[in-house]
Amino acid sequence: MEIAVLPSKNAILIRAALNIGLGAILLIWPGITLLVLIYAFALNILLVGLSTLFEPSYDKSSKGSVVHVLLGIVGIVAGIYLVARPELTAEIIALLLAMWAIIFGIVDIYLGFTTKDGGGNLLFILVGIVSVIFGIYVLNSPLQTILDLVYVIGIYSLIVGVVLGILGLVFYPKTKSK
Repeated sequence: MEIAVLPSKNAILIRAALNIGLGAILLIWPGITLLVLIYAFALNILLVGLSTLFEPSYDKSSKGSVVHVLLGIVGIVAGIYLVARPELTAEIIALLLAMWAIIFGIVDIYLGFTTKDGGGNLLFILVGIVSVIFGIYVLNSPLQTILDLVYVIGIYSLIVGVVLGILGLVFYPKTKSK
């Protein structure tokens, strides 16, 4: 049984073109890209709020109608506020990223010290320490970190796109092995 199958040459070239295009967009317009991400996040909260507000009207069996309406109103107000304050939305995204990294880092450190399997303990501790340091870095400079991530993803996309393009154009096997 094969776990992975070699994609077609066209599929590799399409992936290459999409990665190069995404990387170029991210590096040419990082501010606009970040703004789109920020508005998408804020609009998502607004739409979740609207959906939650109207949930009792399409789920008659729900016993928490009052809670749904209240959560919906909170989501709508928060979504409108975040759409109006994009810099705050960027900070919230960065803070969520930082908290995620710190929490998972602490859990990984804990696993490293408490897991009985001796082989991976040190790696769990290492990953945990790196995650906590990253989280603290993001907390210290949330807006700059978010913009830096746009650049990192853009560079990554360009590199992957170029490598896939070379693979598809130069090194793709003439016939697939069976």
